[in-house]
Amino acid sequence: MLRQHSGLSRKAFGALFRSKESTVYQWEQGFCIPRLAKLINISVHFGISMDCILCGRAANDNILEKHLCEPSDFPFAGGVSYVMKRYQALSAGGKERLIGYLDALS
Repeated sequence: MLRQHSGLSRKAFGALFRSKESTVYQWEQGFCIPRLAKLINISVHFGISMDCILCGRAANDNILEKHLCEPSDFPFAGGVSYVMKRYQALSAGGKERLIGYLDALS
């Protein structure tokens, strides 16, 4: 959603963060997730929090985050079953990285 909201193609978004277009596609489809350093760069570049990127929680004063994290727009609005389906689709390495990110956030 962030890429689309910014009007960037997958190729242009990937170029900003030194990633291939196919890698951006994999992120968007939930096949894998970006490494923490890339998530931080995305957060800083677009002025949104890691909380918004990883958890879908918007800061009260950030209009972009509110737009991205509205329940009707946020992909996790489907609830726990949706999140679990996406988690199960990750590779073993992707699952480990996700758990590491969640541990770092807590």
